This record gives sequence, structure tokens and C-alpha cells, in this order.
Amino acid sequence: MRVVAGTLKGRRLVAPPPGDLRVRPTADRAREALFSILQRWPTGPFLDLCAGTGAVGLEAHSRGYAPVACVESAEPAWGCLERNLKGTPVAALRVDVRRLDATAFKDQAVIFLDPPYELATEFWTRLALPMRSWLSREGILVFETARATALELQPGWDLAETREYGAARFHFWKPA
Repeated sequence: MRVVAGTLKGRRLVAPPPGDLRVRPTADRAREALFSILQRWPTGPFLDLCAGTGAVGLEAHSRGYAPVACVESAEPAWGCLERNLKGTPVAALRVDVRRLDATAFKDQAVIFLDPPYELATEFWTRLALPMRSWLSREGILVFETARATALELQPGWDLAETREYGAARFHFWKPA
């Protein structure tokens, strides 16, 4: 696993031990495709919820998003995230965990949410309304789920598109 492009291009990232399915990093190929699609929206603040290893947040920072916030509370993901951030010469990269007041994140250009696949529908139902208020008017919410998972339309959101990469599906939601 590595940072695909930008100022940190090629940087190797710590991944969970083989066979440990509690952390499911977004694959290099899927991240590359994700950021190619995101070029249509403005850069700016980037919020990576359920950040896992921090690969998406580091990729965002490497590609010019700032500030970047990675939010993770579960082990062993938090351990991977800490190791991946160690030595990162990035003053603008913010990482917060456990004591996070999510309402402090306003006017995000991009919110990326990659919950455990089996909890994706529950996360969407519970967080769709509050996340809408965290996003800038021109922003985009990218919600990663298992390929077979479809998310229902929620008030305040329009589905811009979906893309599938391997076992993952990216849902791109715009504010309605």
C-alpha cells in the first residue's frame, strides 16, 4: 500500500496484518480512481471518517486538499493510522480521534466515509442528515460500501453517480 500521487507519491503505508479483516484499506487502484473523479469538484477541507489506516486522508493531503482530518477510534486501525502519520512533514494535516466534536467540521469540500461494510446502511441512515450540514454547498460526499450495497436516497441529497472498483462501490452524493 502506498500514496499514489502528489507530494507524498510513493510513500509506503502500514497496512493491517494479512488476514486481519477488522481494517479494510481502500486499494491503491480504487484511491487513484476516486481522486481522478474528485478532480471535478474543488479542493479544500477534506474529512476522512472511519479513516482506518489513513490512506485516503494522506492521499488527499498529498493531492492538495487542506486541511485534512482523519477520524478513527477503533483498534487496530488507529495503530496503523498513527504509524502512517509518523514523520509526515505536514503541518496542515489534522488527525483527531475519540474526543472529536464532529459538528466542528463545517464547509468541507469533500467528506469520505468508509464504515465497516456490514454497518454501511446503518451509518448512512444515521449520519446522512448531520453530514449534510458539514458539507460546503459545492462539496461532495463519497460513501464507500460493498459492491452489492445500494444506499437509499435521503432528504437533502442527490446521487451524482456510483462507481465500482473490485469489491468496493463509491456513492457520490451532492447536496440537494
